[in-house]
Amino acid sequence: MKWFVTYRWWKLGGLILLALLLVLIDRACYQVTVPVTLEVRHQTLTVDVDDSRLKVGTVAAPRFLSLSNGSPVVHEYQIDGTDSTNNFTLNQAYFEQLASSPYYRFQAWMRDFDGTSVWRDVQIAQAQRIIRTIARPASTMSVPLPSASSFDVHLQLQRPETPRTINVLMSDHTTIHITLDRNDRYIRVTRSSQNPIGGADAEVARAFFPQNPWPFAAMIISFLVRTCLWALAILVIVLLGDALSVGLWHGAPGRWLSRLRRRRPTSENGYVASSVQKSGLIRRGWQGLTAAIHPVALLFLVIALVFVLWIALVEYHGEPHIYDANAYLFAAKIYAHGQLAAPLPSVPKLFPGPFVVQFDGKWFAQYPPGTALTLMPGIWLGMPWVIEPICGTLALLGCGLVLGQLYGRMVATLVIVLGTLSPFYSYLSASYLSHTIALLYLVWGWWALLRFMQEGRSQWNLYLAVVCFGLGALTRDLVGILWISLVVIGCIVLNQARIWRNWRTWRRWITPALMVLGLACCFGAVSMCYNLYLTHDALTSPRTLFYAPDRWGFGMGIGFYGQHTLAAGLVNLDELLTSLSTDLYGWPFYFTLAFVPLPFITGRARLVDWVLLFCLIIMAGAYIGYFYHGIYLGPRYLFETLPFLLGLTARGILTLGSLGMKTGAMVSSYLGRVRQQQPASISVPLSVATVLLIVCLVACNLFYYLPRQTVVYRDYTGLPPGYKVDLNAIYHPKLSRAIVVTDDFTLYQLVLFPLNDPDLRSDVIYALANDPTQYAQLRGAFPGRTIYQLNIDDNGTVHYITIPPA
Repeated sequence: MKWFVTYRWWKLGGLILLALLLVLIDRACYQVTVPVTLEVRHQTLTVDVDDSRLKVGTVAAPRFLSLSNGSPVVHEYQIDGTDSTNNFTLNQAYFEQLASSPYYRFQAWMRDFDGTSVWRDVQIAQAQRIIRTIARPASTMSVPLPSASSFDVHLQLQRPETPRTINVLMSDHTTIHITLDRNDRYIRVTRSSQNPIGGADAEVARAFFPQNPWPFAAMIISFLVRTCLWALAILVIVLLGDALSVGLWHGAPGRWLSRLRRRRPTSENGYVASSVQKSGLIRRGWQGLTAAIHPVALLFLVIALVFVLWIALVEYHGEPHIYDANAYLFAAKIYAHGQLAAPLPSVPKLFPGPFVVQFDGKWFAQYPPGTALTLMPGIWLGMPWVIEPICGTLALLGCGLVLGQLYGRMVATLVIVLGTLSPFYSYLSASYLSHTIALLYLVWGWWALLRFMQEGRSQWNLYLAVVCFGLGALTRDLVGILWISLVVIGCIVLNQARIWRNWRTWRRWITPALMVLGLACCFGAVSMCYNLYLTHDALTSPRTLFYAPDRWGFGMGIGFYGQHTLAAGLVNLDELLTSLSTDLYGWPFYFTLAFVPLPFITGRARLVDWVLLFCLIIMAGAYIGYFYHGIYLGPRYLFETLPFLLGLTARGILTLGSLGMKTGAMVSSYLGRVRQQQPASISVPLSVATVLLIVCLVACNLFYYLPRQTVVYRDYTGLPPGYKVDLNAIYHPKLSRAIVVTDDFTLYQLVLFPLNDPDLRSDVIYALANDPTQYAQLRGAFPGRTIYQLNIDDNGTVHYITIPPA
């Protein structure tokens, strides 16, 4: 019993009980499904799905039921980060070839692809008596239906992800299709004819989906539970691996390495010494930086900057490829001309910009000004594509410095290395979106606030924090305010003892408090004046003016789906977490977040760990209240949570390594006593199993995920599948004094419009036009220019066809 207590094996028992409990919870989550009922009453069909009742009306006698399960490789988000729901980048042929590989089969097993979006428990009831049950119907199976005039069909949809359809074949050769699509938010009933001369499908009924939150809450709980189970599995693997590695270490290699380590001179600050003589401020800055972060991490930052610049210039062609980014670049061009809004062209309907407001003789972007103001120097330099990669590099550096203050140099170094290896960071930081810029301002505001609160530095750190936070709020308004609130509360919690000690000297804080309040009011005034100038109402933002339903909340009239429900918000969160687990590090799915819970389930969590976890949960959970998941280049809405994710991952890795070393030391001590021949001083200097695990995970990213991303985003346009475009011919046309027109609205908004200057005075102007009347309007508004029709062949070849004057 003494031996049992000494080595605390009761903790092992607790972990085993925890694992069993998690398995039971996961099994229970699988029992929460979406129920579907088909009621046939005297040739009248009614469908009950997800608290919605759809009346199909009079139908012929139902004869057969078939269930569509789709291709086994088509999922919302695949292992290479591509999707079938939003960006439609998933390549089905590629995955059908990859499906037999061990790596894909492992990930498919890990994510339980076979248990996702599957029909089960089909029951056919007649006169309230079940006459047939099918536990797992095959996708090609046709189920005969009773010939009675009244009967019910009950079935369950397990873990709904990709769209699924129920087909009911009627005696008159028509088919009723009932489709459930959680991403596009609908249940739709259509009727089609199997007669060769029949017409197209006709929509019979439609309802919003989902309404019931429980199936999707169960999916999120299952995701979190499985993440914890994989964390426990990693813990067991590492502990066993380090225990087994001790035997090798106690042999000749261990004695040789131990002697070598004793001979090698060590110095905590030896890395600071350099043959290069740095003087004054530069030397002190370099020494301070390398004292907080290992130089290896700084080297990673430089390499990552080069890689992100390459993505921006080569893969993205230095141009934006999403509506939001187009609007940010358009606003930056306006600001670069010294204006907040540009004069509206004389034929504004021929220049419909994405998220660009045309109001009161002006046009401007719908977004707050922070992102465009930051991009503005790039416009002046003629290289706007370099700004965000630089901002991303500085944001990662800020993350390292912040977490270094909270944890220490080891965590800071690991955070930067993890960040630079993240495909999520790399590809989003090469875009023109606001998330990278917002993170830059927010993180450096956090750094300044920590310096003020922890180290008692100059009050200028407090003022710097307010300025950075203000710029962050001007970049991502509501998200920035929430982020700032969480971080400020966290800093107060972490420094409550120091705050309490200084409470008696509150009078000397009156002036700084007034300064902080004044600076905050200045940023609030800037925001209101910005609104007032553009919308003529200080409380009405350009975003509201552009599309009023674009707001947070639940109920009718919200978003482009017409309403937003708690269930729909949980679907968004599930999609964000799925995309995050694929794209954050490029690791196999559940390994991505498995390190986060390790300090908590092993009882080694500190107060700062709880603070970061709280911030992460609130920031991610807040998007339940927004109607759209916004997934593009990864779960971009979660980009501002990078400091919390990187910090908790680094803490989990170091906790795992510490436990592995402790286990190795226990086994080493035991072997030393048993063999009575090994000196007690021989010990393993690191957790071999943890290092091997991290190396394997990084290899998954470097040898599969990142190379795959370079293929997916090669000559990236952002256009839907089926578009093939020679981007070089569009971005570098051999035209002068020209107006290029197209009738393709999608091509215009995603590719052509961002090439315009706000004043429409550039050598080539791009317009949306397709008839002689519109051509005449363009000639009248821009005399002396030649109009060219943009034609694109099926192979992507671009032709500019001259349109002669009428």
